[in-house]
Order: sequence, then C-alpha cells, then structure tokens
Amino acid sequence: QEVDIVVAPCRGLQSAEATLAEFVNQVLPVVTFAISEPQLSPSEQAELREIKEKFSLPIFFLRIPEAGSELSSPKNPSKEKSPLHLQLLDLGYLSPCSPCGCGVPGSSVLVEQLEKLRLLSSFSRQVLQQHLVELATRLSEVHGRCLNIFINQAFDMQRDLQITPKRLEYTRRKENELYESLMGIANRKQEEMKEMIVETLGNMKEELLEDAASMEFRDIIIPESGEPVSSKDIKRCIQQIQELIISRLNQAVANKLISSVDYLRESFVGTLERCLKSLEESWEGSVHPPRGLEKPREGAVHITSNY
Repeated sequence: QEVDIVVAPCRGLQSAEATLAEFVNQVLPVVTFAISEPQLSPSEQAELREIKEKFSLPIFFLRIPEAGSELSSPKNPSKEKSPLHLQLLDLGYLSPCSPCGCGVPGSSVLVEQLEKLRLLSSFSRQVLQQHLVELATRLSEVHGRCLNIFINQAFDMQRDLQITPKRLEYTRRKENELYESLMGIANRKQEEMKEMIVETLGNMKEELLEDAASMEFRDIIIPESGEPVSSKDIKRCIQQIQELIISRLNQAVANKLISSVDYLRESFVGTLERCLKSLEESWEGSVHPPRGLEKPREGAVHITSNY
C-alpha cells in the first residue's frame, strides 16, 4: 500500500547514490540491489562503499541468474560461501554471524536463489520496524526531556514560593535599617554643619566688621559733609555688606565643609556596602535547597506526590 518503486538509471547517467539521495529524506527506503554477475565489479564495490558511508542503510542483494540457467538452485548446494558473499562480507554489509547473511535484524540480506525472493517481504518488515523503533526511541527521549523540564519547573516554583517571602521580608527589614542609619548620619552632620558655621561666624565677627567699615560701596555716593543718604542707598549698602559677609564666610567654611561632606559620603557608601554585602550573603545562603527539596538529577525522571 502506497509504495513507489524507483529504478535507478544507468550509471552513465546518474549513480545509484545520487538517486538514493533524492528520496532518502522524503520516504522510508527499502533498497534492493540486483547483481547479474557472479561477483561485484570494482565500480560496484566503490558505489556500495559510498552508499554505506553516506546512508548506512540495509540492502536486499539479489543475485540474478544468467540467461539460460535454471531458475531454482540445485538440490544440494555447496556450503562454501560464494565470491559475491565474501565481497559483501568484506564491505561490511553482511553479518558474519549468519551463514547466509540473512535473518539478522538491521543487516543486509543476500539472496542467490530466486525461490528465496519471498524473503524481501520479511526484509521490508524488518526495515520498517527498525525505523519505527528509532522514531519511538526519539519520541521517548523527547517525552523524558519534557517531563524533566516540568518537574524542574515545579521544583523551582515550589522553592520560590517558600524562599521568596523570606527574602522580601529580610530585604524590607534591611531597607528600613539602611534608611534609619542614613537619616541618623544626615541629621548628625547637619547639626555639626550648623554649629561649624555659627562658630566660624563668631570667630570672624571682628574681621568682618573691620572689612565692612573699610569697604568701598559700588555705585553709591556718600557725601563727606555727613548729610543723610536716601533709604534706597541704605538698602543697597546693606545688600553689599551682606554679599561681603557671605562671600568671606563661604571662603572660610568651604574647606571645613568639603572634609565634612567627604566624611558623610564615606559614611553613606560604607553603610550601603555593608547592607549589600549582607543581602548577598543571605542570597548565597539560600541557594542550597532545604532538606527534602533536592533537585532531580539531569536525565532522570522522578514523579512523586509532591508534584
């Protein structure tokens, strides 16, 4: 049923290997090789070597008797192996375990009597069965891999359900500790900065008064006769004096603030590093699954009541 018979063309037009290459990937081939001579020619041996190297398919070899000879074999055939049998044995097609080279599943068959042509039916059945076994084996491997994937996914999901809440709780606790620590550092440094500014301003008070008394105001004319100036000019003078005080105070406080900010940055970075290190250690410590949740070995399929 639904069988196509393909006869290879003459070797001068296309080799049997090229003909087989056109069909081997599209159908399940049952290859027969008819021989009309008592033994293989050098070109036939080279062709069979190439077919075995590229396809490694079992072949049904049929010895066609010469014209005018009897169709059936003699009643007492010789038990010695024919030259054709020895050649096929040397090429690796026939099995040395079988005297006639037939009946071994997965191996080629040599028939030198026409009445044994019926062996083609059993040979075809063995070839198709061999293909069926190979496909079933591959399908079983795919099923095994799928089951392993499902089991591993179920294991990871169960493990995450147990570990993830604990990780979130630990991370939230560490986040609160980090926030409180950083806020404490910021508050302490803020008070220190205020005290430092007030102290610096107190130490520079006399110097600032002298600079303000001797400063020259810009764009303001103060009469030498001691006449009062306008309120607008007084505001501009006050503004220039404030700018002078802020400028001198900034210069005096700048170096102290830089060292204080560097210390504050180091404190923040150190706190963050300690927090991250603690989180990493807790993460690494939870990599090993708890007892009773060991992951299945690769390639092994275990189905338990846990899943």
